[in-house]
Amino acid sequence: MPDAEPEIPGNDPVPAALPSEESPDAVDDDSPRGGKGALREWTESLVFTIAFVLLFTNFVAQATQVPTESMKPTILVGDHFFLDKLAFPANYPRFVQPVLPARSLEQGDIVAFRAPDGGPVPFVKRIVGVGGDVVEIREKIVRVNGAVLDEPYKIHVDTHVYRANAFLGSGLMGRDNFGPVTVPDDAYFVMGDNRDNSRDSRAWGFVSHGDVIGKPLFVYWSFEGGAYTPGRRSLLDRVRGYASVAANFFGQTRWFRTGTLIR
Repeated sequence: MPDAEPEIPGNDPVPAALPSEESPDAVDDDSPRGGKGALREWTESLVFTIAFVLLFTNFVAQATQVPTESMKPTILVGDHFFLDKLAFPANYPRFVQPVLPARSLEQGDIVAFRAPDGGPVPFVKRIVGVGGDVVEIREKIVRVNGAVLDEPYKIHVDTHVYRANAFLGSGLMGRDNFGPVTVPDDAYFVMGDNRDNSRDSRAWGFVSHGDVIGKPLFVYWSFEGGAYTPGRRSLLDRVRGYASVAANFFGQTRWFRTGTLIR
């Protein structure tokens, strides 16, 4: 029987390589292919976020404000509030509007609607009369269907009563004495709570239900500032405005109005 071969130290048999546990398709995140995957995820997340914001602000709720004192004291210049836009067909494409449910509105509701002059900034006023109502104003007193309207929210900043006069402008002539007029079906007669400082249905007529885009909900931030004329501003004016707000944020923010319900 042949002698066994002597064992040589350090000459142990090499074990066979074990199969890798990683999937053959696994890609290192640091590789070019992994970088493309991360870029794709980031792009998809950005697109989803933009789409969500656009859908939310166009069809559900929108942050807005008013540029004038026409709704004082209910809404102040500098009040930033959310606008409830659900169930108002005016916010949706025209071809689907006929099949959408419409929000019912009542006397006393505050609504936002498309600007009668075609401007980009919506108007915010209070409904005084609905379809079929007869609205009349005599010496600043509003009557609807012959009854004096109870309006604890309104204010008058001018005690003078303007009567019909050939030398008065149309705005002053109809400010304190107006009508009577009958509100058409599917329309509203609206007025600002600051009765002596508001251009409303007394000046440009009724608001169609199809032009109503929402109802104010609550104030989320209020910054004390003056009335302004809405419109396009230069980049320099915008920078100055933002810088002023940043510099006076704590001193001019009306903290007590945060969360105020608008009604």
